Amino acid sequence: MKRLVVAIALASMSFAGGAAAQNYPTRAITLVNPYAAGGPADLLARTVAEGMAASLGQPVVVENKVGAGTVIAGAFVARAEPDGYTLLIAGSPTHVIAPAITKDAKFDGIKDFVFIATVGNVPNVLVVPKDRPYQTVKELIAAAKAANGAMNFASVGQGSLPQLLGLKLQQVGDLKLIHVPYGGAAPASTDILAGRIDLGFLNLPPLLPHIQAGTVRALAIANEVRSDALPNLPTMTELGYPDFEISTWYGISAPAGTPRAIVDKLNAAIDQALKTPGAKEKLVKAGAEMFYKGPDAYAAYVQSDAKRMLQLIDAAGMRAN
Repeated sequence: MKRLVVAIALASMSFAGGAAAQNYPTRAITLVNPYAAGGPADLLARTVAEGMAASLGQPVVVENKVGAGTVIAGAFVARAEPDGYTLLIAGSPTHVIAPAITKDAKFDGIKDFVFIATVGNVPNVLVVPKDRPYQTVKELIAAAKAANGAMNFASVGQGSLPQLLGLKLQQVGDLKLIHVPYGGAAPASTDILAGRIDLGFLNLPPLLPHIQAGTVRALAIANEVRSDALPNLPTMTELGYPDFEISTWYGISAPAGTPRAIVDKLNAAIDQALKTPGAKEKLVKAGAEMFYKGPDAYAAYVQSDAKRMLQLIDAAGMRAN
């Protein structure tokens, strides 16, 4: 009898989820972005949102909720109703790093979400202001060592991948650097351009036109391979600095408990959005790369990524007690 009751309950839930998906969506969907407007996450979010809206027949509104190293946005979406109307565009910093290094983060970056689809991958590039004398990574490390703690580096927030890359550079070069966290790639890039920051491993898209114009100097790219947008820029590995293959991926997720039927419908809309004429060209031109995985592959990818990121966090001594 107990098994029969459970079976009926599961069948009812499945039916309810299917019915909800059949009518879904009936109103606007909010896509929460943990970063400031103008950055690569914002570019991806708005590009995908436009295509999703066309496919789903309802507006997909991008809402920027910046702060606390992406914790504010992550906690907001984790606590939202699992009805498919509140989504999150995020990557390792939100799903893995922030919950690991933030005491009382109030959400689990993996258990509190269902994973819908990855949408893009963004290389991180090591840049310095154009007026600095160093022309290579080797010269930069020598200058930083001579400065003995007076040089600073930018990141897009506490616990971000650019911070981990900056900490790794410190370890490799036996350096002392001052960490300056920003609310996103756009404001961090602005201060690099103005010469207020000495260096940073930052997302390529907002910096690409400045690198091409010569208003900021790129020394290397922290990626497995060179970027098609900057084919002459060597990787850190090529320059003799291994284990810097850390790019920034982004995917779209929803609160745990969101019916699978709705997840599948959203995944189909995202897939279609990425195939929209001009979407790929827009992203590649900005320095981003198409990177698509469906729900199951995305969930497995997050688990794999978490293992690698947590090793970096533990090596840097950043894990919250």
